[in-house]
Amino acid sequence: MKTCNSQAGNQKLTGDARKSFMSDCLSGKASTTLTPQQERMKSCNVQATTQKLKGDARKHFMSTCLKG
Repeated sequence: MKTCNSQAGNQKLTGDARKSFMSDCLSGKASTTLTPQQERMKSCNVQATTQKLKGDARKHFMSTCLKG
């Protein structure tokens, strides 16, 4: 709910457009656009999981990966 609300606010949606977006977003139908930072986090997370990193090794990898 919080994420959908935030996205609707960022898109400056009001009235029926906002209601429609919120309905789709909450039901999982809306295509959520990720920020570049969120994309990087997602990518780094996948890489860390693929490498089966855990604990401190994962934290170090994620920190390095997120810095670019």
